[in-house]
Amino acid sequence: MGDTPTLAHPDSGTPTEQWAATARLIAGRARVRVGSRGRRNGAWTVDYPARGERPLTSVLPLSGPAAVLVYGDDGCCQTLCLDLDLNERSPEQLEAEAANLTRWLTECGARVFTDLSPAGGRHIYLPMRERVAYDTAREVVEALARLFPAIDPGPHRSVDSGCIRTPGSLHKAGGHQQLTTSLSAAYDALKRPNGPDVLQAIQIRLRPQLDALRTERRTDVVADDVDDQRHQSDSPAGRISARILQIARAGVYDTARYPSPSEARAAVMAAAARARLTFTDVVARIEDGRWRGLAALYAHHSDRRRRISRDWHAASTFISRSTAPSPQVRPHDDLGNSTVRNSNTSKPSSQGGRTTQPPGPAVHQLIRTWRAALYLSEQHHFPGRRGYAVRWVLRALGGFAHAKASTELAVGTRALAVASGLDHSTVSLALKVAERAGWVIRVAAARGEKADMWALALPPDLAERAPTLRWDRGKSHSLRPAFRELGHVAGFVFEAIELGRADTITTVVETTGISRSAVHDAIDTLSAWALVERTPAGTLRAHPELLPQVAEHLGAQVTVQAQIAAYAQQRHTWRAYLHRFDPEAAPADPLSAIEDAWWTPPPDPNTEWTMLDATTYARAG
Repeated sequence: MGDTPTLAHPDSGTPTEQWAATARLIAGRARVRVGSRGRRNGAWTVDYPARGERPLTSVLPLSGPAAVLVYGDDGCCQTLCLDLDLNERSPEQLEAEAANLTRWLTECGARVFTDLSPAGGRHIYLPMRERVAYDTAREVVEALARLFPAIDPGPHRSVDSGCIRTPGSLHKAGGHQQLTTSLSAAYDALKRPNGPDVLQAIQIRLRPQLDALRTERRTDVVADDVDDQRHQSDSPAGRISARILQIARAGVYDTARYPSPSEARAAVMAAAARARLTFTDVVARIEDGRWRGLAALYAHHSDRRRRISRDWHAASTFISRSTAPSPQVRPHDDLGNSTVRNSNTSKPSSQGGRTTQPPGPAVHQLIRTWRAALYLSEQHHFPGRRGYAVRWVLRALGGFAHAKASTELAVGTRALAVASGLDHSTVSLALKVAERAGWVIRVAAARGEKADMWALALPPDLAERAPTLRWDRGKSHSLRPAFRELGHVAGFVFEAIELGRADTITTVVETTGISRSAVHDAIDTLSAWALVERTPAGTLRAHPELLPQVAEHLGAQVTVQAQIAAYAQQRHTWRAYLHRFDPEAAPADPLSAIEDAWWTPPPDPNTEWTMLDATTYARAG
């Protein structure tokens, strides 16, 4: 396993040379995702998560299989990448199909080159002189897959995450992708790519398959399709649904709802206008890659900015003329910012329990002392990876305590789960561990719709020392959205640097209690997203102002939406159960029918925004 197949070309060069010569020219943008290998059900698997994304350089990544991103921020690709999988085929059968496909493409005038994986899979590359729009590239690859079933269209199906291993990359089972042509021939094909006439010839030859694809999509369109702009106009301000975010980020939309890209663009623009984003906000998201799916829908327009401006004007005019907002809509000022937005220091309206009038600073001083004691001793009370969940749940409790201005909290496990990026069952176990360790006390058990009442406490060994501890600067953060994707370790490392408790790798290791290798990996991840930089003096500096943008790039909204929607349905089911026994005990919940809504941060990025805001807005407790 891992040996290079004999079909690799003798003049293909080393893996390092292959990567350096081809990766940048194949990629749609200068980013690469380093995958993690593992075995599942006895077979090797590899994932390419967004947190593994790095700047693409000529240096071959050796920490795992590396796949370049197929599409750029403009929603277009530079190379058509055809991924041929073995599946149930023998290597000989796949070799024959690859030869037939190569011959078919050559007859269309295409210049191609190929590589081979240690497992026997193959990639065929079609470099293009002019960048190809997402919808065109996807249609062509899916049509080719109808003629040649070994093709997996996956790399071209998502403008946001479509990726492919290029020549020289490590393979999940060991070994490297190897060119089946000489390195000079592959490089020549990349430097003298195919013109538009080749793509046109391929499309003409694929006309029956393309027509069949388009017909299938049209037959799914229902006659009574609801106008999505009107649907968006009735939704709460600040809300952008997961379905709309999928269009904006990945360019993937339901053709039964949106027959053409024009309708899909209009839906995104209407949702953005309803969410109180400005034209500048939308353009920024298109140009910096957060909404590259929407950029792909404009790829065919030569004057893209003018078309975007026209669509935005139409959408914002439609929204402004829509029916009056529902009582759930929060008022906004002239700048589009919510005038009643709950912050981390506002009382979470979703939580039950006793209502406490805001006291003097004494309560907040107690909470800050509790936080300082937690940061000092948590690695000893909750060591290793098993303690990470407890540490984040306690941070979330500290955030809720500041927001309620009380050390006694009636907060549900689901609200804590959203705030800490965990499952509610994990939160329940973490609370029990924290209670045994003396950090919280359950003063009242849950009953009906009321959650457990928890009180912050200090373990006996810290009770006397805690008042002498120095407070950390800044606000109390639970898990911020970006770290749902970048990982809890990255969150701990960033927190230590941001709060000024550490500024070198050695001090981060000492402060967090996390292994040096894990801290190194986290620093590399944070540096790849520009969240941490090394200063000329050799110290580490955090950039919290970039967290909202990174969260959007990583698609943290979609993850949060799914969790909130699931918990909203569970709350609705629980209320219905209670209603069977006491109709008065189950008042209607205006958010119980929520399908996929989530309130995004305000238009101006707020570096203090955390997952606590999501629980405050969405009432997911």
